[in-house]
Amino acid sequence: MIPLTLIITRAGMAKFTAAQLTAGLDLTIAAVGLTDQAIVAAPTLTALPGEFRRVTMVSGKAVGDAVVHMTMRDDAEIGYTARGFGLFLADGTLFAAYGQNDPLFQKSPRATFFAALDLAFPTSDITRLTFGATDFLNPPATSDTKGVVELATEAEGLTGTDTLRVAPVSVVRAMIAALIAPIARAVSDLADDIELALGGLAAKKINGSGLVSGGGRNDTDRTLTVNAATPLEIRLGTVADKAVTPKALVDARMVYVVDSREGYRSLSDGSVEQWGVADIGRTTEGFFTLTFPTPFPTECTGIFTMTRNLNGTDQGLTSIQEKELTAAQATLYAQNHTAALNETGGFRWRAWGR
Repeated sequence: MIPLTLIITRAGMAKFTAAQLTAGLDLTIAAVGLTDQAIVAAPTLTALPGEFRRVTMVSGKAVGDAVVHMTMRDDAEIGYTARGFGLFLADGTLFAAYGQNDPLFQKSPRATFFAALDLAFPTSDITRLTFGATDFLNPPATSDTKGVVELATEAEGLTGTDTLRVAPVSVVRAMIAALIAPIARAVSDLADDIELALGGLAAKKINGSGLVSGGGRNDTDRTLTVNAATPLEIRLGTVADKAVTPKALVDARMVYVVDSREGYRSLSDGSVEQWGVADIGRTTEGFFTLTFPTPFPTECTGIFTMTRNLNGTDQGLTSIQEKELTAAQATLYAQNHTAALNETGGFRWRAWGR
C-alpha cells in the first residue's frame, strides 16, 4: 500500500511542538472526520470542509519511516462515499488532513466498514502520537448486534435448547430429517390403512336413480349422467326423469318468475307487474298521482283500477280513469257518479310494463 501523505495543520503542529516540551500534553488521535468533498489539505485548516461523519473507533501504530498504520471501524447502518478525511485530537483539534478528487472509500448501509490506511507524516518524530483504541471488540452476535457466533454441532441442534449457537446447513438438514422421520412413518402407516379402506370401497357400487343414470362398481372410473329435457318435452310436461335447464326454458319460450316480492313481480321475458291499494287523496273530482312503489325499468304500459266499497253504499261509486303513464307514476282522474265523491276504502290497482 502506498502511504497517503498527510498535511499537518498549524493548530496540529502547535500541539505537536508543545507536546515535545510538555510531557502531559495529550496527542491522542481520538476520531477520524470524513468528507465527500474533493478538498485541498492545507496547514491553515481548522475544520474539515464538508465533514458529514466522525468515526471514533480508531486504532493505529507507528511502523517506522514516519508512517502510521491506522485502521478504523464504522458499523452504523448508513452508506456514504469519502474523498478526504481529517485526524482529530482528543480536545477536538484538527491535527492533520488528506483529500483527493476520486473516492477514497465507500460504505454500504448494511455492512460493517473496516478501513486500513498507511499514513505518511511530514515529520519523523511521531512516536508521541497515540490512538483512542488499540483493538476492536468482537461482541457475541444477538438479535440486535452483529458479532461473532459459535456453530452448533448436530447433537446440539437436535436437542433444540441452545439459544447461543447457530446451526450450519448440515446441522439444519439433520434437524429437518429428524423432524420428518416420524411424520414419514405415520404417513406410511396411514397409506396402508387407506389402501385397506379403498379395497373395501372398490367392492361397493354406485347406481344412478331418479334424474341420475349410470354408475357401477368403484374399482374403475364411472360416469353419472343427468339428462336435460328438450324444449318440446318441457312444453308437453310429461317427462319425469329429465332436468330442466335455463337455456331449455328459453328455447321452449317458457316464461318464469325472476323476482317476486310483496306487490311486485318480474318475469323472464322482461315484463313487470305491480299492484297495491291506494287512497284517492282528494275529496273532489280531479286529477291525482299514483307513485309506483318500484319504478318500472323502462315504461308502464297499462293500469287497471277498482274502487273499494267498504261501506256497501248503493250510490254511484267514484271511478278512476287513466290520463298519463310513466315509468315512475300514473296520472289518474277521480270522477264521481253521484253528488258527493265516494272514496271510502280507496281503490285497488294493478299495473304492468317493462
